[in-house]
Amino acid sequence: MIRLKKALALTLVATMCLTAFTGCGNDSKGDPNTPNSNEQNNNGTDSGEKTPDEKIPDEKQEFTFSSASAVLGLNPMINTTAPDNGAHELILETLVADVADENGNSMIKAAAAESWDISEDGTVYTFKIRENSVWNDGVPVTANDFVYTFKMMATPKTGSTNAWLFDGVIKNFNEALYSDGNPEDIGVKAIDEKTVEFTLVKPYSYFLDLLTGAKPVRQDKYEEWGDSYGSSFDKVVMNGPFVIESWSQNVQMTLVKNEKYWDADNVKLQKINRKVIQDTATSVQALLAGEIDVINTNDPDWQKVINDDGRFKQIITPGNAPEFLGFNCNNKYFKNSKIRLAFSLAIDREKLNSDVNNDQCTPLYSLMPSVTNVGDELYSERVDGKNDIVKTLQDKYPDPKALLIEGLKEEGLDPDPSKMEVRYATRGTTEFSKKLAEWLLQTWEETLGVRITIDMMEWNIMWDKVNAGDYDISTAGWGPYYNDPNALLQIYDPVDGYFNSSKSGWTGKDADKYHELLVQASNETDNQKRAELFLQAEELLVGTGVIVPTFVFNSNTFLANYVEGYYITPHSATDYTNIYTSGK
Repeated sequence: MIRLKKALALTLVATMCLTAFTGCGNDSKGDPNTPNSNEQNNNGTDSGEKTPDEKIPDEKQEFTFSSASAVLGLNPMINTTAPDNGAHELILETLVADVADENGNSMIKAAAAESWDISEDGTVYTFKIRENSVWNDGVPVTANDFVYTFKMMATPKTGSTNAWLFDGVIKNFNEALYSDGNPEDIGVKAIDEKTVEFTLVKPYSYFLDLLTGAKPVRQDKYEEWGDSYGSSFDKVVMNGPFVIESWSQNVQMTLVKNEKYWDADNVKLQKINRKVIQDTATSVQALLAGEIDVINTNDPDWQKVINDDGRFKQIITPGNAPEFLGFNCNNKYFKNSKIRLAFSLAIDREKLNSDVNNDQCTPLYSLMPSVTNVGDELYSERVDGKNDIVKTLQDKYPDPKALLIEGLKEEGLDPDPSKMEVRYATRGTTEFSKKLAEWLLQTWEETLGVRITIDMMEWNIMWDKVNAGDYDISTAGWGPYYNDPNALLQIYDPVDGYFNSSKSGWTGKDADKYHELLVQASNETDNQKRAELFLQAEELLVGTGVIVPTFVFNSNTFLANYVEGYYITPHSATDYTNIYTSGK
């Protein structure tokens, strides 16, 4: 087995019981704003090796957690928000897994592939798929499963929401996805039934991390079920360590160990229950009653209740998934950078953290959380803290309202801010989403004189509106697929980012320059130069107010003392094949 270690950018915060939960998830495209959300990406497999202090597992192995959001679909091509990804990681296994290890490090480990080779120039990856890797119906996992998956991702009509990850990475992928190229020509091919080869455009040190964003589908079933693929648990084939036994969408998903999984003998859990509990108080009571085994809450009052009980470990993890607001730059107001900046600079992020987040988060003045690396050094250190762009602008423009009025005049609009008609789309209907929206409304009214209208909507509805360009301001967040500024900056690439110009409305000279800088950084091998290019890009994205970074959640997880093998880092998934209970 090939193992690659990646040192954490920041040592995990000291915890009460010296254990380690991944924050609000590696994928924040869902709604990480709910304090009791325990959604995360769960990859990987278990080596089966026992540590000297490993405890005796209980005879009955069952683990239960809750999430505020329901899983909407099981099609990994199009269902890629946090709730969906959390389920996919349990039932679908790609070639490698990016998981947390027992030492608090991120680790790439073999999954469906037992080994791989990388060419000397770093552009060709060859994976050997395990002989005993099979789908839950007993059909062997083959190289064609991955070839077909990537060809489908590169086919525009598929609408793969993760396809952008491989644009400019896999040979001819960009051409197939955006330029009428042929998906048959992409750099993914089967050498034989159990060997798959990827040819990259150039070396990408984080290519293995990217693979976790491409869960496989099997051609015969994907074509048989068509649009209904993943709509129910009997319309998906699974090759992961667990399979779905039942699924009541807004209530509970129950998974059981996949006895056909190649490493089933070393998977200890027999059953996993994923409950949907939106109310924090209800989830805490469920934890105290032994109905669930872990929760994530940033509410200090509930934290005290749980800690006073004494049966739980508190695990504090720094976040890597920034929260931000996005403007529709096609809007008659927000096409002006001064107007956008006025809305950004009006936000007192420290006060926001205190009033809304109970001081449980870290305010953001850059898109990059503090744990973001460029190579083996922190991004913020490489650029000498110059990435705190919002702070610099707040010093430069101490009166955001004056900046707003100036922008309105430039656009030939009524300079009275109270006459503006602006709608703010929430990402969820939870109490937290409502509290955040109302706080922003009050802040903008007091500081700018603007009255905004709050549109409360579920997160999937909000994303549909963003995709259609039907919004003024939206709540957003993103969990990077790998630890590098590019993982966050790339999402706003006007050409091929997730929030491309058709969604963000961002076009023109600055947008073109932004794209050029990302291309330059992609071709640069010197990490210091890469960091400087990323800073220039961030100065365009954040510095002109295309987005408004607000805060990053620091995860407070409470885990029952009887749960073992539950490891966490900010950058990787929890490996559920390691988890077991002892003394429950």
